[in-house]
Amino acid sequence: MNSAGVTQEQLISLNQLMGKPRPLSKLGKSLQSAKGIGSKPESKEEIAKLQEALQKISPDVPRGLGKIDIQSDEPTDYWLGVVWAIRGLNWSCGENISRQWSMQSERYTEQDFTKVWDDYDPTHSNPIGIGSVYALANHLNIISCGPIVWAEQTDISTELLSGPLCKLKLLSATGLSKELKKKMLLDVFVMQDISILGQWTTLYAAPGTGKTLITLWLLKKQIEASLIDPEKVFYVNADDNYKGAVEKIEIAEKLGMGMLVPNVNDFDPRDLLSMLWDLATADEARGVILILDTLKKFTDLMDKTASSAFGNVAREFVSAGGTLICLAHTNKNKDSDGKGIAGGTSDITDDSDCVFIIDKVSISKNFITEIHTVEFTNKKARGDVASTTSFSYERTAGLPYSTLLDSVKSLNLNELEDTKQKAARDRLYEEDKEVIESIAGSIKSGITAKNKIIKAVASATSAGPTNIRRILDRWEGNDYNKNHRWSFAVGAHNKADYSLLPKTPPPLNTK
Repeated sequence: MNSAGVTQEQLISLNQLMGKPRPLSKLGKSLQSAKGIGSKPESKEEIAKLQEALQKISPDVPRGLGKIDIQSDEPTDYWLGVVWAIRGLNWSCGENISRQWSMQSERYTEQDFTKVWDDYDPTHSNPIGIGSVYALANHLNIISCGPIVWAEQTDISTELLSGPLCKLKLLSATGLSKELKKKMLLDVFVMQDISILGQWTTLYAAPGTGKTLITLWLLKKQIEASLIDPEKVFYVNADDNYKGAVEKIEIAEKLGMGMLVPNVNDFDPRDLLSMLWDLATADEARGVILILDTLKKFTDLMDKTASSAFGNVAREFVSAGGTLICLAHTNKNKDSDGKGIAGGTSDITDDSDCVFIIDKVSISKNFITEIHTVEFTNKKARGDVASTTSFSYERTAGLPYSTLLDSVKSLNLNELEDTKQKAARDRLYEEDKEVIESIAGSIKSGITAKNKIIKAVASATSAGPTNIRRILDRWEGNDYNKNHRWSFAVGAHNKADYSLLPKTPPPLNTK
């Protein structure tokens, strides 16, 4: 069992919930059967055992001659011996494990480490074995914790049994702040104001809101600004048609980031959890950015067991330095403020570091172009993300997806408020439309006095005089593009005569 509480059997069961049983990974050796060339198999258990032993050994010691001497009370000069012992296992993850351990020392240099790793001689007549590393860990464990009861054992690498207080001391992170700080990720936005490097962010929106489009645009901005490494960005596009997938692959190619598509290069979404697991346990998750579109392709959001198990694997990946962005759907209902509600059980929102709900604010037309405005509302945050942010994009039939992507722009609060006010007026206009058309018809027929208009409209519709008077005032003005439909002028004897506004086209988009 790992730190997130997920066993190998649970991972297999989770794969079975999503379809037929799958192997734990197709990208490398299986966690069930991987074997190193050395004396120990490269299994999950052996990897965990080695990492646990290294936690008890400080790398901040002199290089040494490639030996490990535990005869002295406080062994030193063992760094080279530990590195070569790990090298002798011939594990695919051995170099990374050894490097991460060595980097905790201020003596570490990449050049020196690479040379030492490459200088290892596999033909040495008496090579140092991994058992010496376990013996060193046990020896240092005795020094730090005091008397320990030894377990019945057949070799020196058998784990020690110790008292509960000693175990508690070994689990404490106190004293590791310097080493942990070196591994700490910078507070870099993967998606500006929305998603932070090293966190799990989930975005909920109704279908057709533009969550994929805006996610790609935000990633594009950060890649072009050299704030994130495109070679470590992998967009998993599992909810698209063939044409859409091809268009997005072309965009990924221009940006230099990875894109995974079902049934292309043998990728199967059911393998994704195993990939997350493998990246975390092999200590290769650091800096990797994965976008899952959409989340329902990788877990059953309506099933608490499946969602919880997915969350455990996701947390393991993020805890190892990975970044996860999940796109998911809202349900059909709205909250009391008319905002979307996250779909599925609460497990995903509970486990995520950051959650946003995306709502469509308005759709307006500019000739043949639809201008869509959406708003991101933060529901959960760990870090300095925005409480709300908004975007617009322009959809024109027949134009390629790349043009749609280029049309995205970020809106400031004033622009958002103006859009909301216009959208509210548009909705109100639709509610008043029958009376508006009747008033316009009366004015066009020569009925221009206010009282006469009200009387004519009342006889032609079911609206009452008070409501007609309110609508007459509401849509009076001089700007047709703000839904004004008539103006009035006061003539002799304070008589108000109404006249229809000429229909004018909206201003051209000069973007």
